[in-house]
Amino acid sequence: MSDGGSGEKTEEASPQRMKQARDKGQVAKSQDAIAGFMFLSTFVVLSATLRDNLIDLGDYIRGGIIIATQHDPSIAVAVNFAHDAPRVVLMQSATVLATAFLVAMVSNYAQVGFLFTTQPLVPELSKINPISGFKQLFSKKKIIELIKQLIKFTIIAYICYSCIRDRASALVMLARMPLHHTITVGGDIMYRMTIRVAAVFCLIAAADFFYQRWQFKKDNMMSKYDVKQEYKQSEGDPEMKHQRKAMAEELVMHGSQENVRHADAVITNPAHIAVAVKYDSEKGGAPTIVAKGMRKNAEKIKEIARQYNVPILRNVPLASALNKLDLGEEVPEELYEAVAEVLNFVYELKSKGKV
Repeated sequence: MSDGGSGEKTEEASPQRMKQARDKGQVAKSQDAIAGFMFLSTFVVLSATLRDNLIDLGDYIRGGIIIATQHDPSIAVAVNFAHDAPRVVLMQSATVLATAFLVAMVSNYAQVGFLFTTQPLVPELSKINPISGFKQLFSKKKIIELIKQLIKFTIIAYICYSCIRDRASALVMLARMPLHHTITVGGDIMYRMTIRVAAVFCLIAAADFFYQRWQFKKDNMMSKYDVKQEYKQSEGDPEMKHQRKAMAEELVMHGSQENVRHADAVITNPAHIAVAVKYDSEKGGAPTIVAKGMRKNAEKIKEIARQYNVPILRNVPLASALNKLDLGEEVPEELYEAVAEVLNFVYELKSKGKV
């Protein structure tokens, strides 16, 4: 969006801009945080269920070896054994997969809350434009992501190397050791390696979480022109608002003409405010405000009052007090005496035929 000037994004994103971005599926979310928590949680679950899973898997493999070494294995037995394979695989992986799915859902919700939108699925020509795609390959974001991946790969590679290096002497001797000892050493190396990788993932996830929020906030910053345009769209163009206000005042004055015509008196301030009051002796009660206005509207009220011989009286404090009341509102008790004096004076003029 052109700014007509420098176009610098110096203003924080407005709530409306943030809502529009969210509706489009654009939110501050760290994929590294999701991947890190998934890796850690699945490792914990796998460690807790590994022993039982290995026993079940060993029993299944042992059964397959027995069937394969039979002199004349039954076809039905072999078929049943093959049919059990999906069940065994599912039982081995169900807990880990369910954990990964649940952690992914919770991690997403913790970062962005509940969000359902199909906007990202809407095809856009800019996404399939080869020129735009080529430019995005060398964009600042892509370069930063590449650097992040290289850093993660380097750290993880060093962790794997250091874990193997620390147990290099034990690995050399594994060829002379029993199978269970080889499994123990290999499991210990994998455990150490996984714990360290998980710790690094958590640190990277925490850093990436704050970076993504900062980057999202920066990407959605607005220029002064953006803020002005958004205000015009949400609140209306100031010129149009002025025109609507003028039209509203004109309508009020049009309706007030008859009210001023039948008013008992118009009280002024003297030029800035004009308030027309009327007392209905048949209904009783207190006098009411039948018309009021300031500046141009005040002049209009006085013009109508002169046209219909409605007395115009100057009373600065009373006019200011009455102007705070709404049209059709009765005069409050604290102003009874002041308004009564005005009306008595008007009635006296009328009785003498001076009005």
